[in-house]
Amino acid sequence: MVKNGLWNSLDSANHLGVDFRSLEIKVSRSENLPVLPQIVSQVLKLADDPNASPKTMERLVESDSAITAKILRVANSPFYGLSGCTSIARAISVLGMNQIRSLIVGIAYQQLLSGKQSSTNFNKIEFWKHSLAAATAAKILGKLKMPMKSEELYGAAMMHDVGLLVMDRFCPDQLDQAIRYANETGMELWQAEQLLFDFTHCQVGKILADRWQITGMISDAITHHHDLESEEQFYKTTCFVAAANHFAHMCGFTNSCPKTGHEIPDSVLEAVDLPEEQIPVILQVVQGEVEKAQSAFQIGGERAA
Repeated sequence: MVKNGLWNSLDSANHLGVDFRSLEIKVSRSENLPVLPQIVSQVLKLADDPNASPKTMERLVESDSAITAKILRVANSPFYGLSGCTSIARAISVLGMNQIRSLIVGIAYQQLLSGKQSSTNFNKIEFWKHSLAAATAAKILGKLKMPMKSEELYGAAMMHDVGLLVMDRFCPDQLDQAIRYANETGMELWQAEQLLFDFTHCQVGKILADRWQITGMISDAITHHHDLESEEQFYKTTCFVAAANHFAHMCGFTNSCPKTGHEIPDSVLEAVDLPEEQIPVILQVVQGEVEKAQSAFQIGGERAA
């Protein structure tokens, strides 16, 4: 029965005639792209500005009233514990600029998921939970091994699978085929995509990162978290995101692919300098932190509308 399913998936994919170059042109020319709020682009730039001050961050955040309201709501949740915080200045002074930046990325990224999904097998709520779990895992790993980069790792891991949103928008039938094939075979989703279409959501994500003018470690994490051999400039941080992605799956946040296997390559464990005996403890912490974060961000358990 499974064998017939595999042949049907391959046959359907062949008839879909998916071509990466055509998809690239379609995405690059389209005005109907997921829109990254302008404030996020500016906030990410602040990370690279040594002269950026808390006041600069405060003015930037307050220029977007919707983001401001959501930051204060989440900051006052039990997850962050700023009970009675009524101003961005207070939130920045207590949480710090780096954590506020991560919070903004998380809130803005959640907004990208508000539209109706096109793929039948892709679930935006599951996608968000997986992204949040990976971001949480990356932040924990960062605090253990690379403290100065922990918040940047959070943002990179949060956005690592953004290519799936593009596929849901521009080639939902192909995404459905890949998810179905991955669940039938037990292979990872990117492997199913590579086999069926000769490209992956990582490459598609790179197109969107370029359109959003996202560069550096976030762009490389999006592009190379499943292709570390091709990573050059940001190998170590991309390995952290790759490890965090695996941890998210191992915690049960499987991104619409519950039947796929996810073993962390030894090369990734070596790069993040993480003994295997520490993994169960980290998974337990990730699980607990994600459950608290879901409540803070008010993430429901229902399928995205």
